Amino acid sequence: MQLLKYIELDRWRLFDALRGFLGGTLSILLLLQLTHTTNHLWIMAPFGATCVLLYAAPSSPLAQPKNVILGHLIAATVGLVFLQFFVVQALTIAIAVGIAIALMQLLKCIHPPAGANPLLILLTSQQVDYDWSFLIFPVLLGAITLVLVAKFMDLFIRYLRRSN
Repeated sequence: MQLLKYIELDRWRLFDALRGFLGGTLSILLLLQLTHTTNHLWIMAPFGATCVLLYAAPSSPLAQPKNVILGHLIAATVGLVFLQFFVVQALTIAIAVGIAIALMQLLKCIHPPAGANPLLILLTSQQVDYDWSFLIFPVLLGAITLVLVAKFMDLFIRYLRRSN
């Protein structure tokens, strides 16, 4: 019961928590269902962190559609380029992450969860056969799907707030 006194539960905070719960759940469930029904990969681990930004900090510049989509696309491209042209070792993995960060900064599309994309690709390259189609499935279409679900959830929460 001591913990409850630290949790301030006003109506708007509950709406925000509802957005986080529903948005994160629906986003990941949809990507998993699309993966199952289309036989294309629509999901990757960094999308979990993207959901945190989309639903817990939706007004952050880091959670804006351009940042989500381009950030993931740029960082995954860096990972695939390094996989194709360099030996996968500690230094090249670290450089790939650094280049992904620098490119996101230069192109003004910083999205922190995307920084994990080169790690994902390079650290799992022995278990997964990556090719350039990975940029479409799951990176591009998965990121676009997350942005669309987040926009839908934003409209839904706005509707709920206006009705109360």
